[in-house]
Amino acid sequence: MKFFMKINLHIGDEIRKELNFQERSVAWLANRIGSDSSNLRKKLNSSHIQEEWLYKISIALKKDFFSLYSQQLSDEIQV
Repeated sequence: MKFFMKINLHIGDEIRKELNFQERSVAWLANRIGSDSSNLRKKLNSSHIQEEWLYKISIALKKDFFSLYSQQLSDEIQV
């Protein structure tokens, strides 16, 4: 059995994809979640993000980004 498996998900990239899909900017999202663009850009460059930020982003973009982690977990459990 494998332990401490690396999460193969770059959440910042996934959020950027959704922004592009919705034709919205980082500035728009930053405004919606009460942040500034430069701070949000730094967070999106990371492969992980704090739950509170992910929650706010999920609400603003009306997309459950937590489900991406759940799907990966389900895939790993099936192996």
